[in-house]
Amino acid sequence: MKTLYLVRHAKASWEENVSDWERPLTQSGVERAHKVAKALKAKKIKPDKMISSYAFRALNTAVIFALDLRYPATSIEVSQSIYERRAIDILDMLRKQDDKADVLMLFGHDPAITELYNMLTRKLLLKLSTSSTAGIQFNIKHWKDLGNSVGKTLFIEPGK
Repeated sequence: MKTLYLVRHAKASWEENVSDWERPLTQSGVERAHKVAKALKAKKIKPDKMISSYAFRALNTAVIFALDLRYPATSIEVSQSIYERRAIDILDMLRKQDDKADVLMLFGHDPAITELYNMLTRKLLLKLSTSSTAGIQFNIKHWKDLGNSVGKTLFIEPGK
């Protein structure tokens, strides 16, 4: 059994004069990220591995979740296979994960995160809001088999 938590990064600012991948979180984004992370902690969620886009807003969201879930922030894997990638590209990266990790938490961006959720659950979700987390469970033993069968939605924790 494998479990994947898809997290869309928290609300980021458009007012900064920085490149897209450098955009910081807004104060409300930080607060929402803490709120969702604490809701996950109450559900006793403990990821074996966190993987984040290298974009500042996603990585900052991952650090907030790590702190609230008592996951070592220095152990967050930063990936270039998430930012500005399609869902199928992210799926390929997830299929290469070590099977020692049964619970993965991925921090990324829309539209790819929502598309990945739809692909893995065979459902149609229009959009995961910022900070939202979708928990999906798979009846598989190996990450390489991810997507070959329909994942079961455990919950969607709304970010808004």
